[in-house]
Amino acid sequence: MSFTVAKFGGTSVADYRSMLRCAEIIQNDSSIRLVVVSACAGVTNRLADIAIARDKKVDFLLDEIGAIHSSIVESFAFSEDKQRALSQLHEELGCHCGKPIEDWAAWRDELLSFGERCSSLLFSWVLEQNGIVSDTLDARQLLKTNSDFGRAQPDELTTKSHCLEQKQKLEPGCVWVTQGFIGSNNQGQTTTLGRGGSDYSAALIAAGFNATDLQIWTDVAGIYTTDPRICSSARAIAEMSFSEAAELATFGAKILHPSSLAPAIQNDIRVFIGSSKDALAGGTYVSASPTTRPDVRAVALRRNQTLVTVHSLSMLHASGFLARLFEILARYNVSVDLVTTSEVSIALTLDEGGSVANGEALLPAAALEELEQFSRVEIETGLSLVAIIGNGIGRDAHISQLTFNTVNNYAVRLICQGASEHNLCFLVDDAQGESVIRIVHEKILG
Repeated sequence: MSFTVAKFGGTSVADYRSMLRCAEIIQNDSSIRLVVVSACAGVTNRLADIAIARDKKVDFLLDEIGAIHSSIVESFAFSEDKQRALSQLHEELGCHCGKPIEDWAAWRDELLSFGERCSSLLFSWVLEQNGIVSDTLDARQLLKTNSDFGRAQPDELTTKSHCLEQKQKLEPGCVWVTQGFIGSNNQGQTTTLGRGGSDYSAALIAAGFNATDLQIWTDVAGIYTTDPRICSSARAIAEMSFSEAAELATFGAKILHPSSLAPAIQNDIRVFIGSSKDALAGGTYVSASPTTRPDVRAVALRRNQTLVTVHSLSMLHASGFLARLFEILARYNVSVDLVTTSEVSIALTLDEGGSVANGEALLPAAALEELEQFSRVEIETGLSLVAIIGNGIGRDAHISQLTFNTVNNYAVRLICQGASEHNLCFLVDDAQGESVIRIVHEKILG
């Protein structure tokens, strides 16, 4: 029997009218049993600002958050009990802001959780108002993580155990609403998966409940061949494989969190991405076995890349150099993306999402100091990563030949191909990134 988990992003639950569109999607699909929501658009940014704001600014930001939620409340008649429940949650938020801070990272995760806790409450009430039996579930009782506040790693086995236990308690005919982005550690402290982690939460919960389908509703009707804001000829992709979608998410497609597909892939859960603003516009289905597997499916752009080149003559015919290098990077939680090597140097790009999710430096000064004890380090910024996503790339010469013939007038800073048959990547100057995307899309996908 179909069991669908539907995730609605921040723009999809931004206001009352947006929530009504989401309610209509649920009314038209009886397989949707569990809903995961993000915070209302703009709320998480304000909560993040509160974490670093001065006293007077905090009150102003709290008032803005209250106004966002109040605009939804004022759009229909809430019962006094419901108004009181929302007010109590806002009061709890205010009290948390005034707490003495012993562990800033843990305090911040608790602070950020209020966005989803409020939006899930409001959305459940909107469903009820539209004749859908609904209630809320606390995601912190479902999604268990470690204590790496700001970028917590999920404990998938424990999460699945909690989800299956809860699944036995789900009442038939009731749509349950829970929160994306947040979980809890073994001590019951609130944790977050990092910005953009709501998709990941939804996939983890879908896997935990043994769902057959996961729907991700956003403000775009599916995944496109490239960013339509950059290239007017970009078009929606009707279907793609898990591997293609994972590569595209990793290399810049903002519509998906880079880690979000892993639980779906592992559990063979079909994923649909559509627009809550226009549910009839179609979208993209992601599955293990799409009917077509073209040579090139899409091209992606990821801006603001950092290239680190480590030079050392001790690399020449030596063993252990790479192990030493990566041990230092791992110790400082530096997430590496692409890697290429020569006889006496190694070039690598740093994954901004993995390295600065908790506000830390991309390459901490202490890590750089350790590297410079045995090598010369060059750091270049202001670069963009262009990724060609498809199937069998590298096995057929015409794809790489066509790609580099197309960009022969641009300075390519790094090339990475071969680790995966689904991508070919290269770096160019940030100022040239969009031009490269347009010309590559036209020549290869146009």
